[in-house]
Amino acid sequence: MSTTYRLTILLLCLCVFVPLCLSPAAAAIYPSELKVAPIKVYESILTNFKEKKYANVKTALTFIDPIMVAVNTEFGIDLKPEIQAGLKARGEGFNISIRRLIFYDICLMFAVISKGEENKQRVLFKMCYANYCLLSTEFLRDSATFDLDRRVRKMFMKAYLDLGKESPYGGKTPSDMNLFKIHANEIMDELIRVFPEFK
Repeated sequence: MSTTYRLTILLLCLCVFVPLCLSPAAAAIYPSELKVAPIKVYESILTNFKEKKYANVKTALTFIDPIMVAVNTEFGIDLKPEIQAGLKARGEGFNISIRRLIFYDICLMFAVISKGEENKQRVLFKMCYANYCLLSTEFLRDSATFDLDRRVRKMFMKAYLDLGKESPYGGKTPSDMNLFKIHANEIMDELIRVFPEFK
């Protein structure tokens, strides 16, 4: 992974991973007990698997178990058996399973953003974007997909602007959650088009 990518992820984690005290409805969807930024766990899992440090992978998976449970609760998709089987087989199927989990983690956070507290929406959105930055390393392996990555990043920017913004002079642009849902769905559709195995 490039130095630029690592610095981007580090800055995102330092800026946005704060304890999430979501409303009762949102807390039932996205786990609030996470102790480590999910993006750092995903990065650790993929790196350790590549380096064949399987014991470290097994330990790291325990940190994101609440996310797997939440994904199953929200979408009815139990990724845990698939991930465990992939780890046992020690093949490319494991990496695909982890990328699927990262994708559904983004879906989960988008769902929470759609009905969560306003002051938590930007935090979760930046965590979504950090997840995408990790997935985008798959795009950047092929120069032909560079433009696709730029397009998806612009889609994220549109969705972020839907959350509204505050002016340094005291004004505020209100959020438009209906438009946010449209743009969030466009992001998910684009990722599934590129990675059909995410379905």
